[in-house]
Amino acid sequence: MATSWEDPPEYRPEPAGGTQLALPRLTRGTRALLIANGAVFAVSVLVFLVADKLWPDILYWIGLQPAAWRELAPFVPVWQLFTYGFLHSIQDPWHILLNMVTLYFFGTMLEGMIGTRRFLLAYLSAQLVGAFFFLVPGILSGGTTPAIGASGAVYGIMVAMATLRPRQLVLVFFIPVALGVLALVFLGITLLGAALDWKSGHGSGVAHLVHLGGMVYGFVAVKTGILFADPVTALQRSRKIREFERHREDEEKVDVLLDKINREGMSALSKREREFLKRISSRR
Repeated sequence: MATSWEDPPEYRPEPAGGTQLALPRLTRGTRALLIANGAVFAVSVLVFLVADKLWPDILYWIGLQPAAWRELAPFVPVWQLFTYGFLHSIQDPWHILLNMVTLYFFGTMLEGMIGTRRFLLAYLSAQLVGAFFFLVPGILSGGTTPAIGASGAVYGIMVAMATLRPRQLVLVFFIPVALGVLALVFLGITLLGAALDWKSGHGSGVAHLVHLGGMVYGFVAVKTGILFADPVTALQRSRKIREFERHREDEEKVDVLLDKINREGMSALSKREREFLKRISSRR
């Protein structure tokens, strides 16, 4: 499977069925995300134990806080779009545990299919889309509750896998469940939670809109092919094409100048044309 930074994506046909009881091999990008989330959580716990009064300020500045975007406009805290996904609840360790377990299983699966670079891009993209799904309504409605956690990114990865291989079986509490069915269950829970929050007029403490945004991205990314896009490779390819075209243009210009020399002699060349020939000859 493709797991290196340079490997192209290897889209493999969906397996006929069956479950795999062995734990998946931890891939590079998933490992890095697990370590990053774990390290931030450890530091958060330490800060909370030493100076718990700082925690609300941390949530305001590093969590995804709609109030901060309203109050600080136009100098909005853009960094929150990235930092909120690495913060998790201090009072509820299950928050980070469930996110990391889900990331481990589905992250290794997806990374093994599309490669590390594309996987990390998909993870951060799902996190960003989830942030906008939460942030825009929060700003417009005057929301003051921050969103934290990797759930939006993790849900995006899970739905991307489910969209790629909807019939792939996974074990949920030792019960084989198709990925497509699992994704629909999570979608239903997310939509129900968002509807109940809207009906009650106050949040339940769960950022359902972040989850929904991540899930939407995971589905759309697969269906549109964005999941398999690699901007770094595209930029490298574009640069090589530009270099090739520039080299061809230089060669054509050299031919024109050589014909001019044959017809009129070296003295017919301008200073600029001589410098050009000198520069070309030094590259050969």
